[in-house]
Amino acid sequence: MPKKMGVNSKAEEARARKSSTEAERKEREAREKDEQYWREAEGSKSRAAKKREEEAEKRAEAAARKAEARRLAELEEKELEKAVKKPDKKVGRVGIPVPKVTEAELRKQKEAEQAALEKKSNEVKKKQSRTAEEEEYERMVAVENRNRDDSIIEARSVEEAVAKMTGRELAGGSASGEEAQGVV
Repeated sequence: MPKKMGVNSKAEEARARKSSTEAERKEREAREKDEQYWREAEGSKSRAAKKREEEAEKRAEAAARKAEARRLAELEEKELEKAVKKPDKKVGRVGIPVPKVTEAELRKQKEAEQAALEKKSNEVKKKQSRTAEEEEYERMVAVENRNRDDSIIEARSVEEAVAKMTGRELAGGSASGEEAQGVV
């Protein structure tokens, strides 16, 4: 008769470990079978498709590199602008002394700036309202109508133009008979 001692804990743990590893192995095999099935169902990609994918990846990488280079260049430009804006403190101590500016000169500079701003704003207002001063209007309107101008010769060939020119010269009376006949 067996003794009733209880449960062997080490044997129980070993059985549990063995069953869990067996279950994991079966699950892994099932997963691999499923993946193999779907790989075969999709079929292998053609060389052209692989090449297209590789080219698309290369283009994407190149675009990413360009974007990174552009970003770095912008950062560098910003740093340079900051460096230019910040005057070197040591230069002022040793360098050439800055000439003093009087209040009157400052006032004149401000007035000149304000006058320039007003002039620009007036020009912008004129452009927006499409108004012009009398002189500008006269220049725009006083354009000669060349449609009725008799001095313009219309011809489709060189011979026709020469004939019209010689005919005009004869009509004007300033040309001699030899020039009218084409002997020049």
